[in-house]
Amino acid sequence: SLERRVYKDWIQVEGIPHEAELVRRGLDFGYSNDPTAVVAIYAYNGGYILDEELYRKGMKNNDIGAFLNNVDKSNVLVIGDSSEPKSIAEIQEYGINIIGVKKAGGDDEMGNKKTFKQFGIDFVGQKRISVTKRSINIWNEYTTYLHKEDREGNILNDPEDGNDHAMDATLYGFMGLRPKVESKPQQQYKPTNFMV
Repeated sequence: SLERRVYKDWIQVEGIPHEAELVRRGLDFGYSNDPTAVVAIYAYNGGYILDEELYRKGMKNNDIGAFLNNVDKSNVLVIGDSSEPKSIAEIQEYGINIIGVKKAGGDDEMGNKKTFKQFGIDFVGQKRISVTKRSINIWNEYTTYLHKEDREGNILNDPEDGNDHAMDATLYGFMGLRPKVESKPQQQYKPTNFMV
């Protein structure tokens, strides 16, 4: 299972250093079967520290809005699951700075097509990541978040669904940190006048 782990080489730290800067929060919605997860992402010393702020079932949107209004630095941008636009709109009504993640895939540097999740996992996997010791659910998910296998036992570039709520919240938060790629304007064809 170590080979199948989606993320590798994360470490645990005691807490958030005073110099760390809170740069994003990621939010994955849940309710009855799945927990709502909120992960705070701190930039520190060339890497990032993840801190679990919420991991709870039965949270309505008004509960989430009230919770986010009472966390430290509540004005930091929250990136939520864009498949729930109504929930995001309702939480915005509480004055929360929240937007939906842009779930766009694309081509990697080799020209291979990748889904949003594959793209995001590659992006997060390139970062040096630590997790606070109090973030029990983040750590538990990290250790059990595995790539699927085919019938022959080959590891596929596709994570198993299920126990991935904090992992999804982390992914959404990091996707809000991706640099914007400026699309080059297409050159317009200008006809040349030739003298005959």
